[in-house]
Amino acid sequence: MNVTIFTPCEYATMGLGDRPSVVDVFNNIHFAQLPGTHRFSLFARLLAEPGKYPVTITAWRDEAEKPIEIFSAEIAVNQAKAHNVVVSEEFGFDHPGRYEFTFFANQQPLAKTHMVISTSEAPAAAKPGENGQQKEAPPHEEAPDTE
Repeated sequence: MNVTIFTPCEYATMGLGDRPSVVDVFNNIHFAQLPGTHRFSLFARLLAEPGKYPVTITAWRDEAEKPIEIFSAEIAVNQAKAHNVVVSEEFGFDHPGRYEFTFFANQQPLAKTHMVISTSEAPAAAKPGENGQQKEAPPHEEAPDTE
């Protein structure tokens, strides 16, 4: 079982003979200011033996958060051994940076794609550990171990 394509796009639909039409593939979104939302589609083509498979797509925004489930369904792969998955989503972006999307089937990660979000707002001051600055240890790591 594998995914031959997994990409964000403006629009995707299925044509005659289960042939996909994918419009405006992209990996970058620029906002005048954040937070902001953008409606887009995620298109995936799953190749597998005929049968039913649980499919999940998650979004991950940054290290401080856990992945968010944005799609979950059981899909049926036909005798042609292929199934196209189109998920339309209005997604909120609250900060610039990289946002990752992962495609799972049978709880196995099969494909990953990303978007880079940018803004016209003035860049924030670099956080410790970025752009060569020394990263400070969180206060709780400096506390003595009492065990």
